[in-house]
Amino acid sequence: MRGYRDNTLGPKSSVLGDDFIGSNLPLTSRPGDPVGGSLKTTGSVELVFPTPFAKIGNSARLAWFWDFGNVFSDFQDFEAREFRHSTGFALKWQAPVGPIVINFAFPFNDNEFDDTETIQFAFGNTF
Repeated sequence: MRGYRDNTLGPKSSVLGDDFIGSNLPLTSRPGDPVGGSLKTTGSVELVFPTPFAKIGNSARLAWFWDFGNVFSDFQDFEAREFRHSTGFALKWQAPVGPIVINFAFPFNDNEFDDTETIQFAFGNTF
């Protein structure tokens, strides 16, 4: 999700000290590290604007987006109120080497344990 660092949403490790032994977590895990889940939910709404002062055949576009979702341990742990949300703008450019996207995202219901990012870059095709 835009506005959050990759692979950081969802359940976090709460294992401390000697509890690592016998747990399913890698020995490199620390308390608060993301541990993943079995259910990922994501959604996005995007509105693409005509680029101001664009020439015919312009390869750049500006878009507003709203993303929402989260990762849950399993289906029984799903709670919509735990969704994270972000909004912002994306500049999409069809460069000669492939698509380049710059996102300016603003998470608006993150919690203290979420890793957020305001500016993100993406290269290649996006879905």
